[in-house]
Amino acid sequence: MITVKLKGGLGNQMFQYALGRVLSLKHNTKLKLDLSFFDFNFKKTKRSYNLDVFNIKAETTRLPYLTSLLRRICKSKGCEKNFQFDKNILSVGENAYLDGYWQSPKYFEGFEEVVRQDFTLKNPLPRNTKILAEEIKSSNSLCIHVRRGDYVGNKNHEVVDKEYYRRGTEYIKNHTQVDKIYVFSDEIDWCKINLSFEFPVMFVDDNYAGRYGEEHMYLMSKCKNFIIANSSFSWWGAWLSQYKEKIVVCPKQWFPDASVNTDDLIPESWVRI
Repeated sequence: MITVKLKGGLGNQMFQYALGRVLSLKHNTKLKLDLSFFDFNFKKTKRSYNLDVFNIKAETTRLPYLTSLLRRICKSKGCEKNFQFDKNILSVGENAYLDGYWQSPKYFEGFEEVVRQDFTLKNPLPRNTKILAEEIKSSNSLCIHVRRGDYVGNKNHEVVDKEYYRRGTEYIKNHTQVDKIYVFSDEIDWCKINLSFEFPVMFVDDNYAGRYGEEHMYLMSKCKNFIIANSSFSWWGAWLSQYKEKIVVCPKQWFPDASVNTDDLIPESWVRI
């Protein structure tokens, strides 16, 4: 059995699930998601289990806190050593407990269609979201995602500035046609005040968000092109898009600590500025 410790928000949980799903398929064994982190999460931003909005193939469990803590302290072979892709994890064995973020598409290389299918929404979309999705799909749409919230003042994450979005928009404009911009954010009112564009724009508010923002991610994935933030939520919104000629612009530096190598996170076709 493969057990994955889930932690963080929706985007982080999706990366963690994707690796667990691949290993469970390789070994033809069950996948369990350990939710104990959410019971002992004392950080400023309270997190919860979010993956139940998708058509995932896994059971949930709650291991005793000390059990999961000891696994981490003992540095088991299922613990993530650093941010870069670790190919050894893919041969960890059929009975493994995985504790890490696993933020690289290399962990599910060859299983992309399985991952896409698992991350389809379980419940029917509300009417307003369906209508907006059709509008987005039928135009040369540009998705802009702005991550603020718990990133503001966070030494481990840095909010990308307005200049980044200006340069990103300029790049997209010079390489393809833009009919309309769709802005998604966890602080959409800030975006309305602080961001302006030369194209028609819609600031997509919480009426289209869903329980955990999953409808925002769905709508983002229907866009043609992307300017994403340094956020796993952003990353998945762009990655899930199946538009073959999509342009994805992302921050050159993902973390404030420039020594963290994020080459394994960013697909080669994406543009880093």
